[in-house]
Amino acid sequence: MNQELLAQFGLSGTLTPISGGDVNQTFRLRSEERQYFLKYHPGVSQQFFQAEAAGLAQLRPYVRVPAVYQYGDNEHGAYLLLEWIDVGEGDQESIATALAEIHRQTSPTFGFEQDNFIGLLPQVNPAAEDWVSFYTTCRLDVQVELAKLGNHWNPRREDKYLNLKETLYQEWSGRQVQPSLLHGDFWRGNVLFDQKGDPVFIDPAVSFGDRELDLAMAQLFGGFRPEFFQRYQQVFPLEKNWQERVPVYQLYYLLVHLNLFGESYGNNVDEILSRY
Repeated sequence: MNQELLAQFGLSGTLTPISGGDVNQTFRLRSEERQYFLKYHPGVSQQFFQAEAAGLAQLRPYVRVPAVYQYGDNEHGAYLLLEWIDVGEGDQESIATALAEIHRQTSPTFGFEQDNFIGLLPQVNPAAEDWVSFYTTCRLDVQVELAKLGNHWNPRREDKYLNLKETLYQEWSGRQVQPSLLHGDFWRGNVLFDQKGDPVFIDPAVSFGDRELDLAMAQLFGGFRPEFFQRYQQVFPLEKNWQERVPVYQLYYLLVHLNLFGESYGNNVDEILSRY
C-alpha cells in the first residue's frame, strides 16, 4: 500500500505502516478529521473484508468491536477501513464476561448467514441442525482437504483422522449442543482494551457453534490467565467434562495453522490424531 494506491481507493491522509497480524498489511491512516485503522491485502477481493465486516456487525450488539467505515477493492487488492482504537489496559475477567455475553446469543441452527474466512482460508457455514456432522464436515474436513492439496497430509494422518471421525459420531452424537454465537478465532491477540479498560474484540471468524470451541482456542496459544477461565465459569458454567473435548476442538485451529504456515504445526496435529 502506498499513497498512489490509497488515492485509487478514494482515500486520503497520511499513511503509516504498523505491526499487525500475519494475514494483512496494516496501517494507521490520519486524515484531517480523525485517524483510522486500515487493512490491505493485494491477493483478495472485497468479499474477504465484507465477511469480516459482517462478523463485526454480528458481534456489535453484545461486545465492543471497531466501527467499520468502508471496504472495497480494485485490480490491486482490497481494503477495510476501521475505527482506530487507542489501546489501554484492562482485566481478563472483563474479557471473560464479554465472551460469555456473546455465547448467550443463540440460533436455531449451526452455521452462519454466509460463508467467511479463518485467516485467509475458507470457513463454510451452511445451516445445520446436527453439531457433530457440522463440525466434522464444515470445519475439519474442509481443512483436511486443503492439507491434502498442500501436501501436508499422509496415509498415517488419514487413518488416524478417519478413526477420530468415527469416534466423534459414536461418542458425541447423544450430546445436546446449543448453537452459540462464536468469535471463532479467539486467541489473545484478537482482544484489545480501549482507554476506558473495556475489551474490544477484533478479527472474528463468526458462526454459531459449540461455545467450547472459543474456550479451546483460548487455551491453545496462551495469553489467557487462570482468572479469565475462572470468571467465565462463574458467569456461564461449562459442562463438567468440557476439557475432554478441548483437543478435538483445538485440532481445527491446528489444521488451519498447518495449512497457513506449514509442517511446523504437523507435530501438534499428529499428537491429537495419535489418540485415535
